[in-house]
Amino acid sequence: MAELNDDEKYIDEWVRTMLDIWRERIERLRIMDTGTLHQSLTETVTGSAELRLIDFKFVRYGIYQALGVGNGYSKDNGGDLEFLDPEYRKAHNLGKPRTRRDWIYRKLAASRFNMAEDLARITGQKAMSVICTALDDLRSAAD
Repeated sequence: MAELNDDEKYIDEWVRTMLDIWRERIERLRIMDTGTLHQSLTETVTGSAELRLIDFKFVRYGIYQALGVGNGYSKDNGGDLEFLDPEYRKAHNLGKPRTRRDWIYRKLAASRFNMAEDLARITGQKAMSVICTALDDLRSAAD
């Protein structure tokens, strides 16, 4: 990671690192039939020094893989997913049901927590530097 003295550099490095981690997890979890998800990962960092917005984008298919849902799953099914029944699947030649392959959520949550701690430390160090400089200036003026 970037040195912890420049929050803008830190955020840019964090974003690049997250994309690298996600691409690696996609490869490790073998979510690579077409490579579309892997290639679709992009980011945009906007805002000012006081407020930065990080926007990650990827194809919707990535969410279905991470949550283990997709074809046949609907929001209003009342919890009755007949197609998950092993006998139903066998009778209709459906093979194994989709399983969750979380390439994003767990790592994102942990990394956001770590980033918040690091940025708090960076901000604290900057504030301490400003205060120390102001005190030094006061001492110099008093001499």
